[in-house]
Amino acid sequence: MLSVLILLSSHALTLAQQLPEDKPIKLISFDGHPSWTVMNDPVMGGQSHSAYHQEAGSGIFSGVCAIVPFLKAPGFCKIASKQGLFKPTQFPDASSFIGGALHVEVRSTTPDYDGFKIAFAAKNTTRPRPGMHHAAPSFKADFRVPSGSQFTNVRIPFSKFSVDWSEFTGECDTKDPTGEQHLCCSAAHPEVCPQDYHLRQLLGFEVWAEGKEGKFQLELQRISAGP
Repeated sequence: MLSVLILLSSHALTLAQQLPEDKPIKLISFDGHPSWTVMNDPVMGGQSHSAYHQEAGSGIFSGVCAIVPFLKAPGFCKIASKQGLFKPTQFPDASSFIGGALHVEVRSTTPDYDGFKIAFAAKNTTRPRPGMHHAAPSFKADFRVPSGSQFTNVRIPFSKFSVDWSEFTGECDTKDPTGEQHLCCSAAHPEVCPQDYHLRQLLGFEVWAEGKEGKFQLELQRISAGP
């Protein structure tokens, strides 16, 4: 009987070691490392502007997303994690949470602004169709920030991210003026969804204010992967 109990205990321990932890894995924090760069749509003739600075362990991203005159539609502002030239930022392996979500600790004085998006880049990422693009492929999803003065954990399922997002709108369900229809992640279109091997080799993150006109402010503390 004792040998059976020892065998069962050993088997249970092996199973526990194989199961992913429920505790989220911190991927990035806003404490000054890595640093972040700011980019706005004036690079494409727009009038949006934004700024980013560190303050008491948080990153504060704020500005105005404005109409791009020649598009007659809102443009974008974004911050992107900066990679070191000789020592690239190393991100933890988050592949065990591919069935889970990206978690963002955030608060905002403009919770009614509905153009917030987050994106991540990873090795071996490809778009479903070839074509001219202004940046390397990344997975992007929308998120909303609840109202309130406290930091909130915003959960964004990985199933909501798509690599096939429009450079005109930032969305995965719109058609470009060129006629290109974009696709969201779904059972019918798994080719645009993130996979576990993407989360195993993350390269960087971006936070966007895009496709919606208006003032915005976002204060971020950390980005994690979890259940």
